[in-house]
Amino acid sequence: MRKKIFTFVLLLMIAVAGVWAQNLPGGIWASPQSTSTEGRYRSNADDFIRPDTYSGVKFDKWFGMVSFLYDENFSPIATVGFATKVKKIYIGAFYNGNFWAGAPANDYTTQEPNTVPNGGSAGKTYDVYSNISTAPGPVNNVSVLIGLADMGFRLTYRTNHQSFKESNIVTDDQLYKNYRSDEGYIAPQIAWAMAKDLTKNGIRPYATVDLVFDRNYRKVETAGGYSGEKVEHSLNHFDPSFALGMGGYTFYNEDGFKASADVDYLLELNIYNNEYSYLDGNKYKTAKFKGEYSPASISWVEKKYASNTLTPSVSGSWSDEKLALKFKFNMPLSISARKQNTMDLNSSNDLVYHGFSDATTTFIFRPDLRLALQYKIVPNRLTMNAGARIQTAALTLTKIDRVYYEDDSEMGSQTVHQKNFGSAIASRFHIGATYSLTENAWVEATTGVTNSYGNEGAIEVFAPGGLFSFGSILFSLKF
Repeated sequence: MRKKIFTFVLLLMIAVAGVWAQNLPGGIWASPQSTSTEGRYRSNADDFIRPDTYSGVKFDKWFGMVSFLYDENFSPIATVGFATKVKKIYIGAFYNGNFWAGAPANDYTTQEPNTVPNGGSAGKTYDVYSNISTAPGPVNNVSVLIGLADMGFRLTYRTNHQSFKESNIVTDDQLYKNYRSDEGYIAPQIAWAMAKDLTKNGIRPYATVDLVFDRNYRKVETAGGYSGEKVEHSLNHFDPSFALGMGGYTFYNEDGFKASADVDYLLELNIYNNEYSYLDGNKYKTAKFKGEYSPASISWVEKKYASNTLTPSVSGSWSDEKLALKFKFNMPLSISARKQNTMDLNSSNDLVYHGFSDATTTFIFRPDLRLALQYKIVPNRLTMNAGARIQTAALTLTKIDRVYYEDDSEMGSQTVHQKNFGSAIASRFHIGATYSLTENAWVEATTGVTNSYGNEGAIEVFAPGGLFSFGSILFSLKF
């Protein structure tokens, strides 16, 4: 026994782990069992919607699950899932969100204002809004998985986007001919994976494509002032990403110990295409540029960003009749390039470089260790789940090529090298439980025995919010 534990610890020290690209994107869902064990012990409630593991969810007719939890704002989030088979085709469906809860009301009354706003007409009625909001929310996430020919294809759609577009309205004693506002994200994803090992030792390749459209934009046209539409702010960006991986290769499997190697790659981009307004006489005109416009700071900043992350990995596990242990230990290597140019309007209302233009290259190395334990308190009935995550301080190397411009003319340049061993060691701990009601029905829960990621908050076992309180509960059923 001591030899086995020593071997496990030795493997733990050399282990490296990859990313979870086959999981639902954006961290929108993980079962309580998976959450409690930092993803090392997933349940059917995770695997049924993963393109690489759906085939491991065994049922005769169908599988279903339902879960409720509260987010950081104490808003309830519902999660439901269902899977079945039509001949040889597997079909899985998933929803997570708070439906329409939290959507901006933007209530109005139709009336003739007591004081007609500038540009309005006496005797004419207007829709009068006490407040206009397009703050992001509610959150809604939908996913559909099709499995056939030992492959899984999943389409996911995530959004908290809110928009408002009306004409001839009044708010804050101002009449607007046109009012348009957008906030939030729209994020589809396509994922593919093999659902069967290509060799006797593993390898299940996967690929995902994420398209995240992030909106933060407002454009208005007032009555009785300058003509034309004015862009109040335009901070939109498009963030596509592409991930692929080998899917694991087992290189050691003896005496109850198993270790696997893997490698994952992730490409992330930020693309900017926004609008800004300028006065030409008594009229607002609109132009486009590849950056962000914020009139609050009266700034035009041209931007672009790309990041490449390579994560080689090894994972390991050991188990006996009652106790099971698993680990992962990330060692991601990330190289990113960011270009940022400060701009200004010249006398001809054209954008020119004015201020600092920085081309920044950054290398980051920050190992990440994940530990998990399962203990069968009552075999085949009650199992305790526990997990921890430890992230070391980051090593960051940065090179900044800086050029200073005045009205498109280069005035000087310099190169800055920075080395940073900063950021504190971060950690997190969870405890949960899985209780089997029958062979086909079970309950999972995470308890209040946890702490916020980053060493924030004490771990209280018996206090309120401790061992006997539950932050997430799931019920699953299969037939």
